[in-house]
Amino acid sequence: MEWVKTSERLPEANVPVLVLFLNGDIKVGLIEWEHPSFEETYEAFRYWDDAYNDGADWEYHNITHWMPLPELPKEDSDD
Repeated sequence: MEWVKTSERLPEANVPVLVLFLNGDIKVGLIEWEHPSFEETYEAFRYWDDAYNDGADWEYHNITHWMPLPELPKEDSDD
C-alpha cells in the first residue's frame, strides 16, 4: 500500500484509514461531512475526525497523507 497525498485525493467519507500528521504521528481517522440544517446558512464542509471518537481536535491542514487500513490477519484453520 502507498501513502496518498491529501492534496491529490481524499478517502471516501466515513471509511476509516491511516492518517499521517505533519509531526509524523500516524492514527486511524476518517473524513466526515458537516451539513447545515435548513435553518443554518453555512455551506457543507469536510473534516477529519478520529475514528475512535476520543475527542481529538484535528486540524485539516495538519494531515498530509492517508492510506487504506491493512486487511486483518486470516485465522489459522490448523488449530
